[in-house]
Amino acid sequence: MSKISRRQFLSGSPATANVGPFPPGASAATIADVCTGCGRCMERCPTGIIRMAGGLPSLDFSQGECTFCGECAQACPEPVFLAERVFRLPVVAAISDDCLAQRRIACQSCADACSEQAIRFRPRMGGPFVPELDGAKCTGCGACLNICPADAISLRARTVEAADV
Repeated sequence: MSKISRRQFLSGSPATANVGPFPPGASAATIADVCTGCGRCMERCPTGIIRMAGGLPSLDFSQGECTFCGECAQACPEPVFLAERVFRLPVVAAISDDCLAQRRIACQSCADACSEQAIRFRPRMGGPFVPELDGAKCTGCGACLNICPADAISLRARTVEAADV
């Protein structure tokens, strides 16, 4: 059974599927209860990656990347966003075996797009360099997603490692 917010219950709206990460600083614990779905965050997003899905804002990285500018938080009239500015999403990039470099085809598009240098390429004997992702450096901005010609990069939930506790 899907969990629905109080607002969805009272308005008779169906439960929404997990559509993607919320804008930076939007608390997943409160967004379903507090967000009115006004769309002001979507209108103010300079990169145009905020989309309304099921009445809630979510990030669509097919249009670009999140620059963590904070415009969405400033535009929101409700207490959806954290008071301090956030520079990391609760997701991290993951590179699949469909990656061209993994298949011995020279490509480093994702590393070129990553301003945090979370994706680097390690030399390999007899072939093109191999991608390595540093999850600690990855902000989840999505810059690498749209640029990948093989659609080999996806986002997954950031896990808490024993070293982070």
